[in-house]
Amino acid sequence: MKAIVVATISTLALLFAACSQFANARAAGMDGERRQPMPHDTRTPADPARIQALASDRFPDTFGGLYIEQRPRYRVVVNFSRDAQASLRQLTDDASFEAVAVTHSLRDLERIGETVNQVVRAKGLDCTLSVDPKRPSLKVWLRDPDVAPARAALDEAGLARPFVVVVAYERVEPTGVGRR
Repeated sequence: MKAIVVATISTLALLFAACSQFANARAAGMDGERRQPMPHDTRTPADPARIQALASDRFPDTFGGLYIEQRPRYRVVVNFSRDAQASLRQLTDDASFEAVAVTHSLRDLERIGETVNQVVRAKGLDCTLSVDPKRPSLKVWLRDPDVAPARAALDEAGLARPFVVVVAYERVEPTGVGRR
């Protein structure tokens, strides 16, 4: 009986030692350095999608878009055409969100885009429009690689502005097509 108890205690001690080594190995990174546990932040960061929806809802005439930068440091940029700081602080006090004053709101760019679309299509050109919140700008995408006629039409209509950018679609060739 004494041998069974000693054997059981020895087995448990070996299992405990093996579990301890396994836990230490899991705490070490691939290069052998110990990993530091992630610090726990008691504050919940604001959700960029939620802030974007709130800004669009509360400030439809001044909200200029939102985008996330990863480098050189993480930040969420929220554009407003008026009262940028005050507008953002009504939505969040999270320091990772930064208000930026821009010349046009998304609504302004959409209105200008409707006119641009009419002018370009009246010249028989096929286009697609998009808004770039980083600039902010209105991009006019053309199927035709020659963008000069569209630029001339916009200039004639008084819409040739620095924030209206005319570009041609890039032709993308599928890869991996061919004989196998």
